[in-house]
This record gives sequence, C-alpha cells and structure tokens, in this order.
Amino acid sequence: MAISRCPRSECDGTHFEAKKMEPRNSDYKLMAIQCATCGAVVGVMDWLNIGHVLGMIASKLGIKV
Repeated sequence: MAISRCPRSECDGTHFEAKKMEPRNSDYKLMAIQCATCGAVVGVMDWLNIGHVLGMIASKLGIKV
C-alpha cells in the first residue's frame, strides 16, 4: 500500500491532521486537512459532518436509520 506524503518536496511528511479554519469574509467554517509537519493544506472538508447531523435529527424525530 502506498504511503501518503506531503506535496511539498522540502517536507515529505507522512502524517496529516484536521484543523478548523475560518476563512475571511465567509459565514462558514471549514476543516483543512494539512501536513502535520509543515502545515501545507492538501484538502478541505465541510466543518459539519452532514451524515451525523441528519442522524441526530432522525433520532429526535423517532426515525430509525
């Protein structure tokens, strides 16, 4: 299996982390997936896990999923 590596050639790190980011002039928070060594951003996700939120709403409405 291949090992994911930081895209920066100077770093070559193999560990990543999720970090909350709040872009300027935005009403939404995001989660940046970044290299744990140098902080290079390799991806961005929604702050909320929509599946989890929908599951909580369904539970409160008595809907079994």
